[in-house]
Amino acid sequence: MKILPGDLSKMRLYNIYYLCKECIGDIGGLDFASLANNQGFEMRHWEACKKSMTIIRQIPFLKDYVDDFYAMIPVFVREEINPRIDSNIRSKLLKKQKEIFDKMQAVIELYEGLDITSNENGIDVKMPPCGSLKEYMAYLKEIDFIFCQCPFLQHEDGEIRYNTVDVGSQWLNFLIMAASGTAAVGYILNNLAMLVDKAVQVKSHLLNLKQQEEILRSQELQNDMLEASIESFNVLKNHYLSEAVKEIENKNEDTVLQDGEERWKAEKSLEKLCNLMDKGVEIYASIDADRQIQVLFPALGGNVELPDNILKLIEDKKEG
Repeated sequence: MKILPGDLSKMRLYNIYYLCKECIGDIGGLDFASLANNQGFEMRHWEACKKSMTIIRQIPFLKDYVDDFYAMIPVFVREEINPRIDSNIRSKLLKKQKEIFDKMQAVIELYEGLDITSNENGIDVKMPPCGSLKEYMAYLKEIDFIFCQCPFLQHEDGEIRYNTVDVGSQWLNFLIMAASGTAAVGYILNNLAMLVDKAVQVKSHLLNLKQQEEILRSQELQNDMLEASIESFNVLKNHYLSEAVKEIENKNEDTVLQDGEERWKAEKSLEKLCNLMDKGVEIYASIDADRQIQVLFPALGGNVELPDNILKLIEDKKEG
């Protein structure tokens, strides 16, 4: 899930929970050891705490608390492994540390109290604003076709299933249900990433053809001239879709489209995905998916998830 900075005030509740769950141990693990002869205190486990503070700072309601915490630590010791501070600063830091810890703990308890299924092996779909239930259902129908009909997303040992709507947002979550130890999850997520990447590339071509068609229709051409032009646009559209599907097929040794129907479903799925993305639909691997999978997904313009550098910090923290 390679992501650019966006409107983080709309971050998913699950992502907020996930970051709090990942970082709360490091935040709470910061302690202050007394120095000899009443020379003040030494901040222990500061490096781990600092890394986690950087991560949770991306959560809007925690940002000011983290900034206040940093501001209390003298600049000239802030980058030391074990900064030394006086008792007055220690008292202020302890108070702010508790405030941050308590707020993170409240998020964790709230989310776990909702008893929502884990997001592991998940796919997140951001829905665009809809003016009616009919419009919303139309988007769902197209997404269902892509997930259930596209040959690149079918595997004998796994399938994509609807899981939940994220609390208070436009995000849908789907899970890849697969037998333990199979390659189904990686297969489906890798192919979905390639499908989304090709949709990003093809979408502009299809949009350009659509605009040209609208211009021709507005010029009130004779029917035979208009039909000939539109037919040429359709030929070009089919060419773009066909070539993109062939590229996915060539990169994927495990998938060979068996017949014309499978190829049609693949091309139709790609076309539908292009149209959905043009309307504002976005698709990613979930935040707790393997980072090697996340980075395969292209960054999309309206993204409201996490900056890529923060995802790297999370991964580095896990490895550390």
